[in-house]
Amino acid sequence: MAMGKDIEKRGHITGFREEIGKAAVEGRDSFFSWFNTAANADAAFVKGSWDFSCHIAGPLAPFVRNPERKTALEIGYGGGRILASACRSFNKVVGVDIHGQNDVVADELKKRGISNFRLVHTDGKSIPVESGSVDVVYSFIVLQHVEKIDVFERYFEETHRVLKAGGVAILYFGRRTVHSLGRESRGLYLIDRILEAALLRGGYIELPSAVNDVNLLVSCSYAKRLSRRLGLTVLGQVVSRKNVPDCINFYGGQHGLILKKE
Repeated sequence: MAMGKDIEKRGHITGFREEIGKAAVEGRDSFFSWFNTAANADAAFVKGSWDFSCHIAGPLAPFVRNPERKTALEIGYGGGRILASACRSFNKVVGVDIHGQNDVVADELKKRGISNFRLVHTDGKSIPVESGSVDVVYSFIVLQHVEKIDVFERYFEETHRVLKAGGVAILYFGRRTVHSLGRESRGLYLIDRILEAALLRGGYIELPSAVNDVNLLVSCSYAKRLSRRLGLTVLGQVVSRKNVPDCINFYGGQHGLILKKE
């Protein structure tokens, strides 16, 4: 957890916009690697392809037929590293983000031969697209950075609004970890799941932090109750995995829910 001078004082939306803007000024590699601490721009897109395959496409595969005919939406597209892979699976992908570098990302995607996308600026609380206009919504390593639980809830509400009837979503969010982060043991993961109820008694905790650090941890039970209240059916639950050399079985710091709008 950040302390003292490292805690963001500008408000995280302002902080993210300013820090991402600085990274863009510093150059291509600095900008595209900022979002996932990759070595350079190309490495960021390689990691994005892995994250899309492992965390988005794989879990959604049983629930999404004919993706080549469907429109997907990414909450928090960042530098477009995951969106680039999504564009190769879906007919069209809409990306929303709070930063002001849409043109930088669009130019990079076009250089990579990708054109079936639309990038939209958001205020950090809403998804500015038409209601019932997309088939799939996904978000990865984003909702753990929202500053307040009411913003988290608003994104779930907006997900329900923009999905078509029968549409599905996979939304990842920060989980409370004590023993299982970066470990292979399912036993340790299950222990953390049990501890979650005791450590997140209200269902979540808002954490003072630096920009691009974890701001919000939410229990699965809280997220499931929220989803059902909004009219989203919970189809499944997943957990992120760390992409490290020689092993994809290390547990990451996010839970994810697979949801359907009936």
